Amino acid sequence: MSTNLNKRELLRQKRIQQKKRNITTAVLIAAAALILVLALVILPNILLNLSHGLGSPGFPIGDPDAPVTVYEFSSYTCSHCYDFNENAAKAFIANYVDTGKVYFKYVNLPSDSEDSLLAAKASYCAAAQEKFYDYKDQLFTYASVTDGFSETNLIQYASLAGLDREAFETCLASDKYTTAYRQDIQFASQNGVNATPTFLVNGQELVGASELEAAVEKYLNN
Repeated sequence: MSTNLNKRELLRQKRIQQKKRNITTAVLIAAAALILVLALVILPNILLNLSHGLGSPGFPIGDPDAPVTVYEFSSYTCSHCYDFNENAAKAFIANYVDTGKVYFKYVNLPSDSEDSLLAAKASYCAAAQEKFYDYKDQLFTYASVTDGFSETNLIQYASLAGLDREAFETCLASDKYTTAYRQDIQFASQNGVNATPTFLVNGQELVGASELEAAVEKYLNN
């Protein structure tokens, strides 16, 4: 009788242990599935941020399948960059980008001045709210103003550009994008670009904006 009890107890213990193993396996599978789901959800968001310039060369607008790709390498403290932005950029975007002819990317190429670097950092904070181009226009509009790129004024431009001011201010005060422009500078160097404004039109370097439309038309007509 005792022997039979011992056998039943052993079987019961084995069933308990097997049940525990099954539970552990199920938990591990569920955890792995959760990690996979999170990866599938988070990764596209990371890639989306990269596509808006946060760690990737350039802030894009337009159709990625457009026949011509134009990179603009520019600095907010560059007078010729100011001239292009104030006098030609809007028409160029309307005529070529909005019509699907050009895929356009603005690339930060700041100088070593504190103002230029801080303005570049601020532009990344604007890009994080998908308002880069609205904010860029504010930067150029006030580029020649005394202390135009002080933190106080940069925050004020955020309001003018329709950004969440509090989120922008928090971003600007953080170290999140302090050196984000470095990858843009490296990208410029890899393409032989060392001056602003410089454009790459389907990979062809063009210094200055005077021949930009002609260069684009050449590719459109070929």
